Amino acid sequence: MTTAKKRRAEILEDLRNTGDSISGVKLAEQYDVSRQIIVRDISILKADGHPIVSTSRGYVHRPAVRRGKPFKRTIACQHNFEQMEEELKIILDNGAMIDDVSIDHPVYGEINGELMIATNEDLTLFLTRMDKEKSRMLANLTDNVHLHVISADTKKILDNAIRDLIEHGYIIQD
Repeated sequence: MTTAKKRRAEILEDLRNTGDSISGVKLAEQYDVSRQIIVRDISILKADGHPIVSTSRGYVHRPAVRRGKPFKRTIACQHNFEQMEEELKIILDNGAMIDDVSIDHPVYGEINGELMIATNEDLTLFLTRMDKEKSRMLANLTDNVHLHVISADTKKILDNAIRDLIEHGYIIQD
């Protein structure tokens, strides 16, 4: 077995055995390779059919399971980068979580990013990572138009979150 194949097998085992995400930086340090090598390894593992998901906090081995909370809604939003934190806080403050973000790109089609932001701590980690990586919103590719799947323990929580998002002008209305 080549060194790369052995490393990928170990990465897969690490991901299977942890209950949390593992960042690409941490994997790169652990295996004494560049972050780009880890990105390549993960791509190869995904291509081999392993259910690895890239999240805002790192890589997760995730067999097909319904994620998030039991009640879900997809919402269409539009706002700039400076308004992103407020939009996400409104959802969290109502007791809902942000499962993902997606855009409909004119060339690539649907592009989806799993967020799984359930707490203010998750949001802080996400925003810190956005800042550290000098990242921009996925919605920058589509004039800031994007979709979120949000989830909650009750329909009422979702109704309240959507009401507040509408009041703040984040939901796209007909």
